[in-house]
Amino acid sequence: MKTSNIRWKNNDNSYHYIDLTSVSRDNNSIIETSEINANNAPSRAQKLVLENDVIFATTRPTQQRLCLINEEYSGEIASTGYCVLRAKIDDVLPKWIFFNLSTTDFKNYVEENQSGSAYPAISDAKVKEYKIPVPPIEEQERIVGILDKFDALVNDISIGLPAEIKMRQQQYEYYRDLLLTFPPNSLSA
Repeated sequence: MKTSNIRWKNNDNSYHYIDLTSVSRDNNSIIETSEINANNAPSRAQKLVLENDVIFATTRPTQQRLCLINEEYSGEIASTGYCVLRAKIDDVLPKWIFFNLSTTDFKNYVEENQSGSAYPAISDAKVKEYKIPVPPIEEQERIVGILDKFDALVNDISIGLPAEIKMRQQQYEYYRDLLLTFPPNSLSA
């Protein structure tokens, strides 16, 4: 579906600005934004995003900065360095688009269609030309459900494992100190 840009003239509102570094490459979520308004907005702060939009960074696209906009960032502003993809809900699920942009096939497509060597980029038009398979909604829901479970498992491991290692390290240090601590010896040498 069609997306739109903000009109800054006579706009007194403040927005969270999603720039190219706002999206984590590790977990595909927005990690940091800045607050902007008509007076301090960078020239690239143009694209209005809504909940369930998928944004993909077209500048340095092989870095795979993409995310699904959640409710918190609905109605906020993204950089023109992102392509905003809005699903036609009757035909395709937003997460279906998101997962398809995460594939090796899409990464290869990006590598073949980006231009520039010092500061590679791919146009919004080229991103939108990429063809994704669109099975019936029920099948998309089933596959997205499976992928969500795998995604949660991977993220739980990457979050849980370091926490578990840290706890075991603290446990080891506690018992080491306990085992090596003796009451002062009243015997002198």
